[in-house]
Amino acid sequence: MRHRVAGKKLNADTQHRQALRRNLARSLILHGRVSTTLTKAKAIRPYVEKLVTRARRAAALKDHDPGAYVHQVRLLGREIPDRAVLSLLVDRIGPMCKDRPGGYTRIVREAHNQLGDNAPKAIFEFVDRPAEPDAE
Repeated sequence: MRHRVAGKKLNADTQHRQALRRNLARSLILHGRVSTTLTKAKAIRPYVEKLVTRARRAAALKDHDPGAYVHQVRLLGREIPDRAVLSLLVDRIGPMCKDRPGGYTRIVREAHNQLGDNAPKAIFEFVDRPAEPDAE
């Protein structure tokens, strides 16, 4: 029986799952969207939503309570060790999502499945994505 057992194992041990979660979150923060399997996107979504909520909180506290701001950033730093990605999350994505009470990400199914194992593919992206610069 699976009483009170949350989350998917994704056919990986704990360290691999944690690294996968962090790497997908890092890529999503850097690029605004990620193409992955549907199962991985569904498994990572709550993790990313909690990170963005904490970044929103930090962005709101930045000018009013510096001590609480530092605390929120340190808590985020435990999950995202890369300082560039952390500053991007707190300085750009947190304020970008300040008016949204939740649901910062969306999962859009792709038309084709993954080559090899035929797993359903999905695009995992922020709902309020910043406009991408024109590639010239």
